[in-house]
Amino acid sequence: MVPMRTRMLRPKLKPVVTAFCAGLAFAAISLPGVANAQSVEVRPFVSATVTYSDNVGADAQGGDGDLSLEVAPGVSVLRNSGRFRGNLNATVRNVAYMSETDRNDSFLTLNGHGQFEAVEKTLFIDMDASMSRNNRSAFFGRAAGDPQDISSDNATRMFGIGPRLNFRLGPETSGTASYMTRWMSGGGGLDNRRDSELNAQVSNPVQFGRVGWGLSYSRSESDSGRAGTTGSSSEETMRGTLYVTVTPQFRLRGIVGHERNDYDTASDDSSSIVGGGFDWNPTERTTISGTTEKRVFGRGYDFMFNHRHALSNWNLSYSRDISSSLELLGADVFRDPEFRLLYDALERVIPDPFLREAVVRRLLGYPAIGPRDLFLSNARFVTRNLTGSVSLIGVRNVLTLSLQQSERSRLGAEVTGNPQDDFARFDDVKTRSATVALSHRLAPQTSLSASLTRSRSTGSGTDGSETERTAFSLALSKQLGPNTSGGLTYRYQRSEGLSDFIENVITATISVSF
Repeated sequence: MVPMRTRMLRPKLKPVVTAFCAGLAFAAISLPGVANAQSVEVRPFVSATVTYSDNVGADAQGGDGDLSLEVAPGVSVLRNSGRFRGNLNATVRNVAYMSETDRNDSFLTLNGHGQFEAVEKTLFIDMDASMSRNNRSAFFGRAAGDPQDISSDNATRMFGIGPRLNFRLGPETSGTASYMTRWMSGGGGLDNRRDSELNAQVSNPVQFGRVGWGLSYSRSESDSGRAGTTGSSSEETMRGTLYVTVTPQFRLRGIVGHERNDYDTASDDSSSIVGGGFDWNPTERTTISGTTEKRVFGRGYDFMFNHRHALSNWNLSYSRDISSSLELLGADVFRDPEFRLLYDALERVIPDPFLREAVVRRLLGYPAIGPRDLFLSNARFVTRNLTGSVSLIGVRNVLTLSLQQSERSRLGAEVTGNPQDDFARFDDVKTRSATVALSHRLAPQTSLSASLTRSRSTGSGTDGSETERTAFSLALSKQLGPNTSGGLTYRYQRSEGLSDFIENVITATISVSF
């Protein structure tokens, strides 16, 4: 496939994403059935925040303290039924500093996913978008998700859209075919990139009673619009699966196939795929599944355990596969089993969907908008993720322990020309983190939350370095009226290693929804 010309790889994402934002909100409001309050929630709001930081520049020597004011209008949209379904959070942040006025800025942040049902139960249009300013390095600067990190060098924009076809070939044979194109651009040396991915699969797990089959094919094309970087690359994978249903609750899978990619610029890599797995549902509340395969990069894994109890939620997952930053940016938080389990479990305790999302994000260590595990690089990489969490749910308390380990190994040539890309300095990046979080309801309209996170990032390759981080937060929030809420937050963070600094932050916020 001939790479697209550079001028076609530099789309003007800002108006495209803005149009997506407006279109998503408009569609959610205007499509039939919106009169049902349970099917759609649209909440415009405006918030005002006053923040004091004693080290606004995250300086190793202590830096300077400064006071900032932020006024942020926005909209949250959630629609769970009808022909259009999706969620959107969009905010225009306007930040002004009292002393360091060169930091003043206005910018849009958003995260949204949606699908439009063009033909009933058959043809869908999938779309997603995100705009954020987030530190890309695990070793320098502030931790990921820090709201004080508003440099335009950390800006990242992504927009994706594509059709998806669901079909049936008889009562038990079903399949899907989809094509998704995503564009990514940003500041600070991040590539303008376009990724296109074709996926098709058809299966009948009970074709011969207890024995069934499945076929799948995927192909991805990636093009970079920046000279001197990884350029264009592609990946192609084919699989055949044999299903054996041992019991109604337990099924085995045998897998054979072939894959090829050219992420190594010196030559193409190809290999056969041989593996197997199982799916087990011992109870209605418990799901266990596992897959292991011999792949072109070595051994691949995908293991997941979910258990939901009346007063607790348990989640454990482990995976090793090829990934990219665009795939991470396109990840919907509601598709994360760890997030979804706790979000659903708290529905009775916190019926407001937007407040419930905010609480779950705090408990699991997610930023206010976007995914938790955000690793931005111009290169493809093999990623190994281990994540576990347990949440204990009481009448007034939710206590969560979350552990995460990610290890990423660069594929292809060394990254050049991007000092914010960790793969410009290291071949492998490993991060471990542990978070303990508590949410306590002091009164029907007042809640207190606290969290403590410890993390360590280690880079290896030509050089070896590490950075350790500690972050603590304590927040008091109160519903001041039917549409007005307020909060007071104290945050402390310390970074040691390649980035050394200590910071104390006090934030007061008032928000009005309409």
